[in-house]
Amino acid sequence: MISYFTGRKSLCRVTTLSMLMSFAVGCATISTGAHYDETNNFGEYRTFSWIDDTPYISAGNDTGQPISPLTVSKIQNEILSGLEAKGYHFIDERNGADFVVAFTVGTRQEISIDSYPAPYYGTWGWHVRGSHYYVREVSAHNYTRGTLGVDVFDGKTKQPVWHGWAEKTVTASDRQDPEPSIKASVANLLEAFPK
Repeated sequence: MISYFTGRKSLCRVTTLSMLMSFAVGCATISTGAHYDETNNFGEYRTFSWIDDTPYISAGNDTGQPISPLTVSKIQNEILSGLEAKGYHFIDERNGADFVVAFTVGTRQEISIDSYPAPYYGTWGWHVRGSHYYVREVSAHNYTRGTLGVDVFDGKTKQPVWHGWAEKTVTASDRQDPEPSIKASVANLLEAFPK
């Protein structure tokens, strides 16, 4: 009998731990997307530059914490490396580049509310002893959602031709060391850049 309960407690702990881990992994997922001008010939692009000396465009930030200049610099360097890895050559003269790049970073506070039935065992009112009752349990979870957007403009027409974005729940480890998330976000985002 003791081993049965011990095994059952262990199973409960393992199940709870698995649920927490899957929740943490789910929160850490980077979602990406892109859309572009289908009439544009991306195959002609060879060179790129930044849209301005400071290609970072400040986006909405309702968390009260400004984006660190060091983080912005890391994002810029990662975009530069990512585009060069795709075969494009960076040039300083933006007027002579085939395309120019700008990016935005924003954060916003969000709340996730879950509601689910929870069994209640016992007697109450006129119900038969041992019958089950269900009540609604509600849990709320506050979190910060971070978004990185990259915009590409044609060098000749000056028109926007591509927009890609990456979104992720910002964790405590992201705040301490944002580099792994930056690398993964930029890499995933640039996968959708047409060649």
